Amino acid sequence: MERRSFLSWAAASAALGVTPFRRWGLGWASAQDGATFREMTPEQAEAVRKALEWLARNQGRMGAVGQTCQVAFTSIGGLAFLAGGNTPTRGKYAANVRNALRFVLRCCRRDGYINEGGMRGAGGSGMHGHGYALLFLSELYGMCGDVREESDLEESLKEAIARAVKLTASAQDPSGGWTYEPNPYGHEGSVTITQVQALRAARNAGFTVPRETIDRGISYIKKSTASDGSVMYSLGQGAGGSYALTAAGACVYAYYGLYDAPEAKRCMKCLFEFITNKRADRNQHDYYAAFYAGQACFFMKQQDSRFWSDGYERIRKELMSSQDKKSGGWLGDSYNGAFGTACAALVLQIPYRYLPIFQD
Repeated sequence: MERRSFLSWAAASAALGVTPFRRWGLGWASAQDGATFREMTPEQAEAVRKALEWLARNQGRMGAVGQTCQVAFTSIGGLAFLAGGNTPTRGKYAANVRNALRFVLRCCRRDGYINEGGMRGAGGSGMHGHGYALLFLSELYGMCGDVREESDLEESLKEAIARAVKLTASAQDPSGGWTYEPNPYGHEGSVTITQVQALRAARNAGFTVPRETIDRGISYIKKSTASDGSVMYSLGQGAGGSYALTAAGACVYAYYGLYDAPEAKRCMKCLFEFITNKRADRNQHDYYAAFYAGQACFFMKQQDSRFWSDGYERIRKELMSSQDKKSGGWLGDSYNGAFGTACAALVLQIPYRYLPIFQD
């Protein structure tokens, strides 16, 4: 089945409440480990159902998710809805995708910066939010193509992505990194990672992205990967990177198919040690880390199937054990559940492979 046809069918299946792999008789087993590892379990599917319901209930009338950092949380929440096969026109949560899209588009400035208007630390998402928003818009565009019933949004969507790409390119520091606000002076690992990944999604969706911008961004992550495989908070910081930044760095290598790069191998080995508790200094319920670690394990299964069958298994168990069973949200994220629930819902739906970035 051709990829876009599959995605169209997937959205229709979601609208009918059909689980894709069961319909096609593929079961839940991974290709790497046969029946020993089920990519999606009934308990996991139920956790996802509750999570998406939580996000829908907690999406504001104007489409925003959360009370602060709304560009970031709405974008990740929008990705979670998309990951369930929903589009702006199809699926149980079509209206939620549409409203999230409209909110993000309203936050797009003419210079390309996607921001809710507040400075970072004062309710704004900063360049983190810009990166997540660009990822959301690019994935939506790549998944849906032309949104025929929303032609006004389609034009705005294309323009917003193109402008956002240019803004990201113009805000890159000479070191190859990015900092919290859209200016080319300063750099920090977590912001850099959001920009590099978003640029990959935009390029995949057919937008022109300067090759040198991506190359310098990847170079920054490579130089930030210490000899022990951990990824530093900022270039030049030294060794001792965190679980969260190591997960995010591994995800960058995976997004760009750098499975065999020496830095990628060291990074993924380190990440696996964090996941399996062979390294100390990790927060068991770090939703930012889980957001990236789950994706890295999915992609890097091409390097070693244990990353998926064992690593992802551990991540989802941790996520499911920390879900609030009554509300369906992840409430221990310091943001009243907006961030944790969006991240967890997205990670738990990776096996559906609806999002273009989750095509393997």
